[in-house]
Amino acid sequence: MMMATTNGTFGSQTFGISFVTSGCTNDGQVMAARKPDMFVASTFESLSEDLARGQGEHLASLGTMMGVSVEHQPAFFSLAQGRYRTLLERGEYSPLAVIKAIQVVVAGHPLFADIAERP
Repeated sequence: MMMATTNGTFGSQTFGISFVTSGCTNDGQVMAARKPDMFVASTFESLSEDLARGQGEHLASLGTMMGVSVEHQPAFFSLAQGRYRTLLERGEYSPLAVIKAIQVVVAGHPLFADIAERP
């Protein structure tokens, strides 16, 4: 008898069915460090539209989750948009590729150094 899982039904492997792989604590809460990952995976289509435009509520929400202050959001939007375009050119169009690329560009930018140092 085969058992079905949700691991292959969402179009990416960023979803898991155990607490360890899903980024949840024992009480079902999402760990703070995993919230951006899960947000990108669950809103990828709408977020992609925002990334292409360099603005929008999904992109603003992602920035807020990552700790970007309102005053630095325009810079974050621009960096994220540029990184997104690079990923598209390379054919790396997936939630995991997008969040990792944005995290790398934020970590390497002096304006966001305090965010990269947070646990």
